[in-house]
Amino acid sequence: MRTTVTLDEELVQELVKVSNAKTKTAAVALAVKEQIRRAKLKKLADLLGTVDIDEEAIREGEKADLRRAQWLEDMVGENRQ
Repeated sequence: MRTTVTLDEELVQELVKVSNAKTKTAAVALAVKEQIRRAKLKKLADLLGTVDIDEEAIREGEKADLRRAQWLEDMVGENRQ
């Protein structure tokens, strides 16, 4: 998509330099992607501490995992005999 924007030439030159991009377009695209990535990370960080954890469900899941592991061990043992 073509978009016309007016950018400070010194900033663009610095961006090209620090990003090691081959073109101004590549540098700007990289900067836009990085800004989007940072915004998403901030949203994710804002969720810290807001998720309720059901500890009982975790314990039940761990017990179920242990039962499955034991079942698999029993199956392997039966196949060896």
